[in-house]
Amino acid sequence: MVSDLEGTLTTGETWRIVGEYLKTHGRGGRYRLFFYLHLPGVLAARAGLINAQRYRERWFEDMTRLLAGLSRAQIEDLARAIADELWRARRADVIAELEEYRAAGARLLIASGTYSQAAEAFAGRIGAQAIATPIQFDDAGRATGRLDGVVSTGEVKAARVRAWLGDDVLLAAYGDTEGDIPMLRLAQQPVAVFPDATLRAEAVKRGWRIIEGLSGQPGE
Repeated sequence: MVSDLEGTLTTGETWRIVGEYLKTHGRGGRYRLFFYLHLPGVLAARAGLINAQRYRERWFEDMTRLLAGLSRAQIEDLARAIADELWRARRADVIAELEEYRAAGARLLIASGTYSQAAEAFAGRIGAQAIATPIQFDDAGRATGRLDGVVSTGEVKAARVRAWLGDDVLLAAYGDTEGDIPMLRLAQQPVAVFPDATLRAEAVKRGWRIIEGLSGQPGE
């Protein structure tokens, strides 16, 4: 059993939490400059002028530069703050479905584009494992401002899920955006949770289940 995190299991957003953390830890000016420089891209993505999924990945990569110089302990502190806020904004009904799978003996995995430490902290609350996006550290244990690899979304996420599955069959997968489609295609029971336009079109086309309230409904 596999699920995306942001937008799927929670309405919280890592970028907002990172922004608040930086503002309260002496980096507010840099974050505000980053935000306003990237705002035109956000508007273009919302208007459909550029690929929204690609821009989300770029935003995440660029935002990580603001973490340069933070120690591992500070990154862990930030990760806890992210996980706490994501948990407070959790979709309890969707999480309840995951817990039913776990109670029936299924392994649970959260596959997310957010930072690995944050995804792992959230996953621990529901007895799940996590695959996410690692932050790169230098030899002194300081964040370099870069990711240790690429953002765990799209085909990258799907490949990591396949590796985690091994010879097991993926019974169900939950996601909310275009970037989750490759992962959802691996599952016997794909579920689109409050999907974006691209995922909605795919779910309707393939008859995947769609959740848009307290209960799911089949795609039509």
